[in-house]
Amino acid sequence: MPAPLAYVLFGLAALAIVLAEGMILRSTARALRPLGVRAAALEWVYAIVPALALAAALVLTWRAIPPRDTEPDVAASHTARHR
Repeated sequence: MPAPLAYVLFGLAALAIVLAEGMILRSTARALRPLGVRAAALEWVYAIVPALALAAALVLTWRAIPPRDTEPDVAASHTARHR
């Protein structure tokens, strides 16, 4: 996959994940207002742990995308195959 396309797809996926996690945390905060402190703490753990796991997955994915300047030279590889 060309690097610019990978950057665009990663950016769109990251944006969708951030928006979804933001809405999950917002709804968790709204739902926990009437509950007690102990139940609220456990629910926050269940809401924050997946958000942190997704953040870690995004960081690892970003590091796995090759930089733009290290793209393979298609013309050179094509020429080498036909010798």
